[in-house]
Amino acid sequence: MDINSLKVLFTSLPGRYARALFCEGESNACLDRILENFSKLDMFLKNNSTVKKLLTGYCVNKTDLASAWITIGDNLSFCKIFSNFIQQIIKNKRFNLVNQIKYVYTVAFTKYKNERSVVISSVLKLAPEQKSRIEKLIVGIFNEKTTIRYKINEKILAGIKISSEELVIDASALAQIKQLSEFYRNLRIGTVYEN
Repeated sequence: MDINSLKVLFTSLPGRYARALFCEGESNACLDRILENFSKLDMFLKNNSTVKKLLTGYCVNKTDLASAWITIGDNLSFCKIFSNFIQQIIKNKRFNLVNQIKYVYTVAFTKYKNERSVVISSVLKLAPEQKSRIEKLIVGIFNEKTTIRYKINEKILAGIKISSEELVIDASALAQIKQLSEFYRNLRIGTVYEN
């Protein structure tokens, strides 16, 4: 698939970074490796919150910051293109965009591979017949090869939530409560009562 069909996705600043990274990865045949590097970076930052604050706070001078990220990249076995990408976003003081860049890159990657990853969240484990009905619905919606993963999420209270790269279908009780809350808040603010 030609990623030029994803023009809208690449118009934002994170999108432009993701496109440059994607094009470099494609020309060097390491698209999969870059995606793996994003995951390694996520895990590293989640497991090292103090280091994350230090390295993303820009209170360290540029030379030491660049050196620290090179060391981290070497320890996490980042590919050269991903290491260069990290150095560039740090140099440009855009590290705060890394999650948005990862999101756009992931969407472009799955489109390029003609794949889709779908997460079904529910409060309780779904019965086989429920899973079967949902899977038929999902296969009917998407044309790509689809991987479905089930997840228990007690925060949604009831119902289900279907999440994919650029699509969320939220049929959870939590979403309905939020919609009602927003409706009543707007009603109180915007309604003039007449006798």
